[in-house]
Amino acid sequence: MAIPHFRYSFAPGFRKLTVEEGDIVKQELWDFFGCTSKSEWSRRKNQSRDMPKHIYEHVTSIFIRYGVPENDIWSITQI
Repeated sequence: MAIPHFRYSFAPGFRKLTVEEGDIVKQELWDFFGCTSKSEWSRRKNQSRDMPKHIYEHVTSIFIRYGVPENDIWSITQI
């Protein structure tokens, strides 16, 4: 039996933020991930595969600071 893999996206969380909050959160996450290009940012935001727990928790904590509940942050699909 194969090990299941999952695709994580925190893009839905941005829909719950104001534009100003979204800019701040984007910069915090951009710095956290150490992104160097828009394509890398897009990949992290929309299709991270098998995200480690510590990264999941850090991203979640940033959105929670701005009042976004955990179940509104993530889109998780099995691949």
